[in-house]
Amino acid sequence: MLLKWWPVKFIKRSCDNRGGAAIEFGLISPVFFVAIIGIFEVGAMMLIQASLEMAVLQVSRYGRTGSSVAGQTSAEVAASLASTYSYGFVNPSLMQLTVVPYSSFSAIPPLSQVQVTGTQDFGLSKQPVLYVLSYDWNFLTPFVGQLLSSTGSITLKAVAVIQNEPY
Repeated sequence: MLLKWWPVKFIKRSCDNRGGAAIEFGLISPVFFVAIIGIFEVGAMMLIQASLEMAVLQVSRYGRTGSSVAGQTSAEVAASLASTYSYGFVNPSLMQLTVVPYSSFSAIPPLSQVQVTGTQDFGLSKQPVLYVLSYDWNFLTPFVGQLLSSTGSITLKAVAVIQNEPY
């Protein structure tokens, strides 16, 4: 007699959907949170890239004129400007500014092949100069950093090519 009613009880219990939302949340939430954190990581990286570009433009603007600040070398002024125009988003000690003069614009190598060495030579009057500001960005969350880069960090570069004014 007990066996006769067993299928009916099983069917009644299988229609109970209490707790389904919790199970769905448990399945979907890891993917959702990784996507949200990834969006914030990429947004922060884009903000840092934009601030580096502003900084390298200001440094190249300073270097183009051949002016100087009393008591500071050109390299110190350039580092100060790069720090100021990165708006505090980056650690200034981790920024590396490379300034290289060339004899002509055609002598400048493709930007993908430019070496970041940290040397700073602001060149002579009317000379083309390449400015490269690089920064090693460490991702805020290690998991997303491993998804976007095998090392957990990425090198951001901002480049400006100018011709010095006649001074």
